[in-house]
Amino acid sequence: MIESGDRIMLWNPAEKILIIADGEVKRISGLGVVDTAKLIGSKWGDEISFGSKSYRMLQISLEHAPELIKRGPQIIRPHMGSLIVHNCDVSCGDIVVEGGAGSGMMSAILNRAVGSEGRVHTYELREDHLRLARSNISLLGLQDTWYPVIGDVTKDVEEKDVDAFILDIPEPWEALEMAHSCLKNGGHIAAYIPSMNQMEKVYVDMRDNGFADVRAFENIRRDMSVGKGNTRPAFEMLGHTGYVVFGRKISSK
Repeated sequence: MIESGDRIMLWNPAEKILIIADGEVKRISGLGVVDTAKLIGSKWGDEISFGSKSYRMLQISLEHAPELIKRGPQIIRPHMGSLIVHNCDVSCGDIVVEGGAGSGMMSAILNRAVGSEGRVHTYELREDHLRLARSNISLLGLQDTWYPVIGDVTKDVEEKDVDAFILDIPEPWEALEMAHSCLKNGGHIAAYIPSMNQMEKVYVDMRDNGFADVRAFENIRRDMSVGKGNTRPAFEMLGHTGYVVFGRKISSK
C-alpha cells in the first residue's frame, strides 16, 4: 500500500517519472498538475492515467534511477555500480569511504547496500557537484546513511577501519596511501577509471602499495530483443563506460 511520503516511479514502457506522494498538489513535467493525495492508499502496481498516458505505480528501482535523477557529471551506471558493490563485498552495516560525488548515482547504490546501520562518507572537491548529488540522493530517499564532505579524498579522510574505499576521481593513484591508512586489514578498494592507461597505472600502483588480489574489469551489457520466434541480440548495447580496478589491503605498511 502506498503511504504518505512514499516515492513512486510512474512506469510505462516508454517513460519513467519520479513523484513523491506527500499529499501536495504539484506540477510534474510531462504530466501537468497532479494531486499526490489521490495516490496515497493505492496498491503498488496499480495502473493510473494522466490524460492519454497510463502508468504503473512501482517502487523506485536503482536500475532506472539514471532516468529519474538530475544529470550532471558522468555517472557510474547501475550495472557497473552493482559490480563494484559485489566485488568489494559491501553489505549491511558497512562503513564506506567514497571519493568523488559526481551526480550521486554511486552514492545511492552504496547507501542502498549498507542499509540503515551503515554509513557512506563521500568526499568531493566541488560544491556544485555535491549540491547536485545531495539533491539526487534526497530525491531517491537514500540520505539517512549518507555523509557528504567538501574535502580531498587523497588527504582529508578521517574515518578509520573502513570496510571499503571507492574512488571515482581523475587520478585515483593519488589516494592509495590514504586508502591504505583508512581501510581495515582485508578491506576492499575499487577505482573506476575511463581509460586503459589510467587502469594500468592504478593497477600497478595498487600492487606496489600494500594491496593484494588486484583485478581489473570492463563490464559491457547487451540486452536481448525478445519476440516469439524472433529473439536476437539488440542492435544497440551499453558498451564501454569505464574500467574498474579492485584490490584488498592485506597488512599495515
